[in-house]
Amino acid sequence: METAMTKRKKPNTEAAPAIGDRLLTLREAADMLRLSTRTMREYVQRGEIEGRIIGGRWRFRRVDLDAFFANAPRNWDFAGKNNQGD
Repeated sequence: METAMTKRKKPNTEAAPAIGDRLLTLREAADMLRLSTRTMREYVQRGEIEGRIIGGRWRFRRVDLDAFFANAPRNWDFAGKNNQGD
């Protein structure tokens, strides 16, 4: 008979994506995409860029930045940004 003390967790057999060479800081990730850190945070909040807070600091994987870039529209619509109603 197994008790709570003798039960063992089954190892997670799902392979997590590899981190790669190293994690990038917020500044490094923003520089890589030629964005401000403020814009990077906005994309993360909207769920457009994957990021994690580790040790109280944002960290990003290069593969997630590559995915964001690959899925970004080819032609950004900037017409509304400075639209003065002309």
